[in-house]
Amino acid sequence: MNQTPSNQPLYLRLANDFAAQIAAGSLQAGERLPSERQIAAELGASRMTARQALKLLEQRGLVETRAGRGAFVTQVRIEQHLSALSGFTEDMRRDGRSASSVVLDAGAGIADRETAAALGLAEGDAVHRLVRVRLADSEPVGIERTEIPLELAPGLLDRADFRTESLYRVLRDTYGIYPTMAEQTLRAAHPDAASAAALGITRESPVLVLTRRTLDAARLPLEYVRSIYRGDCFVMRANLTLGGDV
Repeated sequence: MNQTPSNQPLYLRLANDFAAQIAAGSLQAGERLPSERQIAAELGASRMTARQALKLLEQRGLVETRAGRGAFVTQVRIEQHLSALSGFTEDMRRDGRSASSVVLDAGAGIADRETAAALGLAEGDAVHRLVRVRLADSEPVGIERTEIPLELAPGLLDRADFRTESLYRVLRDTYGIYPTMAEQTLRAAHPDAASAAALGITRESPVLVLTRRTLDAARLPLEYVRSIYRGDCFVMRANLTLGGDV
């Protein structure tokens, strides 16, 4: 424990020290922190000081207190902004994380009824289909199934290694296609067996199911995405304005 003298209150120094260990990976998600009694004995401080430090860490979302068991490091959550259109790679970069993917499927497919309706196609028309397990700092956090009209971007899935490359970057740089706006839905659910296995979670774990219909500058549909994200890894944030009388 770093006990470097400081003008800060002891509980704040203590909380910041634990926070630094969590950020550095010295304390991992799910790991139990020392008890109030242990912290107090190590520092020669009061249990009240230790309690204040743990409470501050809990307020910051870094630890969770489990009744009768103590304080545990939480899974650091990824903040996704629902009011801005961005890709997974961009979201991870903004959060200071490394984005990568495991590609489960990449090739031509046939649009089902849902995809055809979203993209303005006939059911059975050809689409590019890219299915990826999305990784944040090498940990699986979501599964994305992306479909794009085949004729819109010929040879798309041969243009890059989509284990590490951003699909949006390839669309912009290679085809001059700019995703501009999107219609998105979000609901809570439990994963099916295949999704749970791919994400390393149980079928009882909460997940977020998203669908997104992405449009270009002319408001023509260019992409339909169906995603499953781990509920313990994401926080969805939206900025709201008053739309009328309350």
